[in-house]
Amino acid sequence: MKTLKISSLLLAFAAVLATSTHCLQAEENDRPSVEHVLEFLKEKMPESMELLERVRDEEGEEGYQEVVEGAADLLVEYLEIKREEGVEVADSFLNEERDQIRLKILVEAWHETDEEAEKREIKEEIEKLIGEQIDREFDHGRRELEALKEEISEIEEELAEIDENRGEIIAEELAELLSEEEGDDDEEREEERSRKFSITQSWSQEKNYKRPYWVNVPKLKNKKPLPVLIFLHGNGGNPKGLQNMVFGRYPEITRQFITVFPEGYRESWNIVSERSKADDRGFIEAIIRELAKRDDVRKEEFTIMGISNGAALVNQIAIETKLPNIKNYVSVVSPLNGFQHDGKNFKAMGKENDYRAITKPLSGKRLLNISGTDDPLIPYRGGPSKAIPAKDGKLPFVDAEESIFLWAKQMGFEGEKLAKPSRLNGKIEVFSYLDGDVVHFKVKEHGHNATQALKEDLLLDFLRDR
Repeated sequence: MKTLKISSLLLAFAAVLATSTHCLQAEENDRPSVEHVLEFLKEKMPESMELLERVRDEEGEEGYQEVVEGAADLLVEYLEIKREEGVEVADSFLNEERDQIRLKILVEAWHETDEEAEKREIKEEIEKLIGEQIDREFDHGRRELEALKEEISEIEEELAEIDENRGEIIAEELAELLSEEEGDDDEEREEERSRKFSITQSWSQEKNYKRPYWVNVPKLKNKKPLPVLIFLHGNGGNPKGLQNMVFGRYPEITRQFITVFPEGYRESWNIVSERSKADDRGFIEAIIRELAKRDDVRKEEFTIMGISNGAALVNQIAIETKLPNIKNYVSVVSPLNGFQHDGKNFKAMGKENDYRAITKPLSGKRLLNISGTDDPLIPYRGGPSKAIPAKDGKLPFVDAEESIFLWAKQMGFEGEKLAKPSRLNGKIEVFSYLDGDVVHFKVKEHGHNATQALKEDLLLDFLRDR
């Protein structure tokens, strides 16, 4: 090019910023000073100092200051993008800025030259830059589409959780509304019904953390020992909401069992890639050990029942625990996931949630699984969830009927997998193994809300059996 214009100086700034971060040592929240910009240019691109002097000679002090301010603006924008979106995105931004400036310079040069060979060479460079620009725009659009898909998945998960916890939410809202009217009387009744205890644990997220759980003992005239039913809420749920739902939906169970409601850390149970990284199996086992010391507890008749994320923990406890006290496991809308069983073996979670160690669950246990055929969150026929995250993708699940068959084999069943239900109960197809010790409820026309189909008489029939 015959002349070097101010735009070429901005190009120099962009090129240096794109290839070096050493000089970006100014406070990210402060605007770079003139001294910082000049020091930056002098250290990383000393030839640009000559350009600055040329600008000063041709444009005067005002033009010189304008160019320096433009470089400072670019640096500020780079630092902001770097802080909010990372170095890779910030460098991509600078590359785009650099190419825009290069494009303008090349177009100017093409118009200025009369040499055909030089025009062809410049035209090829322009075509290359335009191609790179189109590729970036395509990649940017693809990333936006992926982000939109992820956002849709998160919305689907939130809607499924709301659907799953609908009963809990209604019960909790009702309790809050009534408490406003009834005041202290309602709190006193709640205190009479439920007592709070805690287990202290430490893990990567917390140290000496008191993990709460609530115990409800029926008021009976005779003081005979009772079986214990531990309820585990779903992801985003809480003990209070689940407790209100259970007492509203299963009143007979709450009169025949000591009911327990533990609280998941951050409203979550530690399965694969959830928010909680706590030792949840250790937490539930500690609760069982504490309750087994009581005179009003049947020490060998514990049942653990969980919903969704809580059901996944039920499965993991059944896979790993060596406690003899647990008799029944009830998993609602969560069969085995692909980390818990790899198609050949049951897997222990491990300290780093790597699910590598093969393990053999205790035999002689009773299991009930309930799954909806229209579940948008946990596919009934297995495969990856649309929304639940896992390492390098979405959490995969075992086919619900295959999952219960795997449990039946582990508990001693030696026959073939059931191709059709053992019996029907309304919209529920019942798949029963080992004389009702291992059972699957296939709930038609229900999704992640299949809990609604689990009527109290069905649950009691399973819990009373043997």
